[in-house]
Amino acid sequence: MDGGSVAFPHRAPITRSGLAYLLAIALLGAPAAAAQDCSARPLGLLPIDDLHEGAYRKVEGGLYPGRSNQTPAEHLAAGKAIAKRIVPLDAAGNPAADGRIVCAGIGPSLAGQVFEGLRHVLEDDPDLAAELRLPGVIGNSVTLERMRNPDDTYWKIDVPGDLAAAGLTAAQVQVVWIMNAFAFSDDDLPFPLHVPVGADAWTDVMRLLLRAFPNLKLAFLSPLYSQAYSDAAPVDEPYYFEQGFAVRELIARQLAGAPELNYDPALGKVEAPWIDWGPYFWSDAEEPRTDGLSIVCADISQDGQHLEPSGKRKLGERLAQFLKSHRACTRWSVVKGTTPSERRADVERIGDGTRGSRGEPRLCGGSLPTLPHEEVYRLLARGAVRRGSGLVLLGDSLDPGGGVPFAGGLIYVEIDTLLPISFDDSGNGRLDLEPIPDDPALIGRSWFAQLVAYDRRGPDGVHALSAAIEIALGDGAL
Repeated sequence: MDGGSVAFPHRAPITRSGLAYLLAIALLGAPAAAAQDCSARPLGLLPIDDLHEGAYRKVEGGLYPGRSNQTPAEHLAAGKAIAKRIVPLDAAGNPAADGRIVCAGIGPSLAGQVFEGLRHVLEDDPDLAAELRLPGVIGNSVTLERMRNPDDTYWKIDVPGDLAAAGLTAAQVQVVWIMNAFAFSDDDLPFPLHVPVGADAWTDVMRLLLRAFPNLKLAFLSPLYSQAYSDAAPVDEPYYFEQGFAVRELIARQLAGAPELNYDPALGKVEAPWIDWGPYFWSDAEEPRTDGLSIVCADISQDGQHLEPSGKRKLGERLAQFLKSHRACTRWSVVKGTTPSERRADVERIGDGTRGSRGEPRLCGGSLPTLPHEEVYRLLARGAVRRGSGLVLLGDSLDPGGGVPFAGGLIYVEIDTLLPISFDDSGNGRLDLEPIPDDPALIGRSWFAQLVAYDRRGPDGVHALSAAIEIALGDGAL
């Protein structure tokens, strides 16, 4: 259901003492495989980054150890220092003013399509460094099983051949982005036993990458996007969702100083590049992530796995925004001074909600909140009472006391603005905010939002709360 277009809130705080009364009055008065399977329904899973305060089968969420979604400060500092050493190289791998900085994609054809979307999005982008080359995905059919084999033709034929076709050499590759996974097999171990096995394979690949690309410095990894539309989806998912935990395990091993993943010559022989997450694409079928990304059936081709043009662009935009904002990328990916904030746009889940008659309602951003955002910035509500109503709470800070008790849970947002929202026959709603202007004063700013739904049949009383979300503005609109 449509809401009115409103501006991002400005400070006019509501006192804690009147909060519960105000909310109650306002709410009570408010009115893969062989074929594409568009019948796919969400599994009820949160992506790993949305799950950072929860768990999946007793395994904690978050992209990094400690339930965090932020690159640990020491690791990021190391990546930034390495990025400063990335300079244009000639064909022999020597620094040269007329040389190239090569960021290569690696993975199966699915990764090739995302990289195709990336190159389309960045075509004629004036912010890109003139020396940067994005040759596409090397070895368009390579899988992790093949990549971990040093004798595979991928390393001997595909890599040199594909680079030569692009007028580049392996010695010029200093950065790689990899989107890959293991194909499902009936012999695979159940979760979480297959996680360390997958991390072992990724470790083998990292070491072989350094052998193939002698000047490789940085590697960014992405698990596959959802395979829910494959006709094997009951098998493929949540298997591909679970493989994201193997990427996390690999990065955790490097963070812990595993010698087989050492990237620092001061600590011994360099065995691998510096590793971090690339963009994380997995969503629960058409159900939007907290940051608004969803893969709908129209984004997937008839084979149930490959991307239609809309899907290519959707994921290509995410990869482009990542390369133009990650702090270990901006030293070499863009013209100096074009990304002053070096902050990635993000929407992050905060805290927990309470249950209504249809479970815990959710609130998410409609897209990445980049500066500028020329269209309306949309908030999406999911899982609320059908044909019901509620309020979206907006503010530019969190409650300093950790939350105000309300309706069996906590209001996390220090409220500046209350906006009514109504829900359709599926319990979904939307609220349109004003476009985000190209205002330097907004760089690095955050806003917070939370949904309160009126639900007289809910197990926790007549109100159900969503978790709060942080809407972190990032510079670098595409």
